[in-house]
Amino acid sequence: MTAELKPDGAASLQAALEKWGAKLPGVTLAVASTSGLLFSSAAGPYDILEPARKLATDDIMWFASTTKLITSVAYLQLVDRGLLSLDTDMRTKFGPLDAAAARIYTGVGRGEAAFTPYDGPVPLRALLNQTSGFGMEFGEQVQRYKAEEADRGTGFVNSCKVENLIHTPLMFPPESTFEYGNSAEWLGLILPSLVGVSTEDYFQEHILRPLGMADTTFFPFGDDVAHPLVPLRFGGDNGYEVLADQLPLLTLPRKTEDIEYPVAGGGIYSTSADYIKLLSHLLAHYASLTGGAERPSHPLLSDSSVRSLFARSLPDAALPAMAGTLTRMMNEPVVGGEADWSTGMALYLPFDGRRAPAGRHAGSAGWGGAAGTTYWIDPEAGVAAVFTTQTIPSSAPDVVAFKEEMERAVYAALT
Repeated sequence: MTAELKPDGAASLQAALEKWGAKLPGVTLAVASTSGLLFSSAAGPYDILEPARKLATDDIMWFASTTKLITSVAYLQLVDRGLLSLDTDMRTKFGPLDAAAARIYTGVGRGEAAFTPYDGPVPLRALLNQTSGFGMEFGEQVQRYKAEEADRGTGFVNSCKVENLIHTPLMFPPESTFEYGNSAEWLGLILPSLVGVSTEDYFQEHILRPLGMADTTFFPFGDDVAHPLVPLRFGGDNGYEVLADQLPLLTLPRKTEDIEYPVAGGGIYSTSADYIKLLSHLLAHYASLTGGAERPSHPLLSDSSVRSLFARSLPDAALPAMAGTLTRMMNEPVVGGEADWSTGMALYLPFDGRRAPAGRHAGSAGWGGAAGTTYWIDPEAGVAAVFTTQTIPSSAPDVVAFKEEMERAVYAALT
């Protein structure tokens, strides 16, 4: 199926954008079908605190955890080349990972930390589907470990400092449960040792340049960047303000020299106009497997790897935790088994085949980022979309309402 816009579809989408562009920082939207781009636009000011200049579709923004899909594509390419398999024990590929995975933190007992030795594998699959055992950076266990037990690497991974990743042990046995955590961060650190070039260079050569994603990078700072970086803004009780130290756990780099390694779980900067190219490519390739679209002439991935992006991968024990995660993301009750994580995205798989309240069909895949960036691919409708804000926290009521309304607007604009 190939989605198309209604005659007034573009106008209705722009109207929705304009409404929210007056309220939120960094509002953009891009929509594509299996045949290519349907809509791309921006609304509101470049900086909500200095509204004279209008936001443009090529102004670069922090895309946060939507980075993970690009990282998954990179590793699936290595699987396609025979360098790895989904079962490869990544401990054997990278010494610091092997050291970090040698013990599981089990909390504090009798005045000192308790650990359990671990000599099992950390499969690539577990690093791709968030069952690696490396816990959530903002979760209680990791915070407690770093605050009370760690003697080094006590900062947070979004600072792009290596020590803040490699000294944190496992929080649970790999593949025992789902916990959205620091798996892709490890993948970004490991990649150069596998391919012989930096993570940035690999992404550029094998994913970003082939798709024409010229405004996507881990390094958006400096005079050589073609388009300026949209500032993140903190939404507090008194309106928007400069993001400073309101959230101590969010310590983003401010210049290239701050980045010791690209955080492949949340460090990419991009635009909706760029990111939709990746989504459209994957949608078209996946649809082509059943005759629903023309196969891309230069596919990024093999057919089997594209299928894996839309296929279940979690063990049964992980499904309740994944359901809770998707329930929070979509504001819809999702029970165990109705949500899964593929090799790169969250999957919406309701047992009764229902559509989500905002519109997406069963079988859709997607995710979001900490600043309000959100994307999904809906194979049944033949559509993909990505929209943005640059608002911290993204759980603010206005951002949640924006996400739901924009998804509804996309489906209402389709024939």
